[in-house]
Amino acid sequence: MAHRRRCAAAFYSRRERAASDRVRCARTFFHFTGRWDEWLALSRDVESRAAAAGNFNDAGWRAYNAGFVHNLRGQSAEVLAWADRAEAHWREAKASARERATAISLRGFGHKLANDYSAAAVAFREAVELDSTLGRENVNVAIDLNDLAGAERSDRQFEAAERDYREALRIASAVDYQEGVAYMTGNLAGLALDREDWPGAETLAREALRLSEKVGRQELIASVSHRLAKALMRQGKKEEALPHVRRAAEIYQKLGSPYFASIQEILAECES
Repeated sequence: MAHRRRCAAAFYSRRERAASDRVRCARTFFHFTGRWDEWLALSRDVESRAAAAGNFNDAGWRAYNAGFVHNLRGQSAEVLAWADRAEAHWREAKASARERATAISLRGFGHKLANDYSAAAVAFREAVELDSTLGRENVNVAIDLNDLAGAERSDRQFEAAERDYREALRIASAVDYQEGVAYMTGNLAGLALDREDWPGAETLAREALRLSEKVGRQELIASVSHRLAKALMRQGKKEEALPHVRRAAEIYQKLGSPYFASIQEILAECES
């Protein structure tokens, strides 16, 4: 506890560093290595310190990060609560369209987890509109479109989902957002699975796995390995699927991911 508080204090006290740099460094380290507990604890600590010091812009980003960890864990109520906190902080800070779009996107994740796909899509479309005021071809618009496509896919609006995934991927490629290219390709593999296009899903998942391994984000590698295993299993390639499903299961277990339970069925089927 004391070590975490010292980290939080040091993290926040470096005022000379731009908030965007601090957010990027922390988010990348914790997200890529799967240190969700530490990310959540540090985000909560720094959020309270920043708010107490009147730095509401930083407090908003910390609230967003806390909410994003809950999103990774599949906890809709917590995501929505942190979205409210982020929005309140940024309202106090009179923040830009970028911050407003971020809070709205977080709310969209909460709605999606609660299976309210229409509300999620409305939120993500609003985020696209806000971020597009800074230019259509930027990383944030690509992310927003990917999130919108995810809500459409969950609502089984497959044509709309493919359109928005591909536009997100086009923008991500144009601006050299390599992480986005990896996970958006993986999401297209997921869409192919939904359409029962097993060979297409396999091709996309293999490419997404290659890209994901270059990026190095553990949760992404697990997700893509999971999809590749599904595509192989549906084609009767059980032995080929086994190492991928084992890899995904190992990472999910380490992360405490909500997907660990669902992958056990595939693992059991592979090993039978």
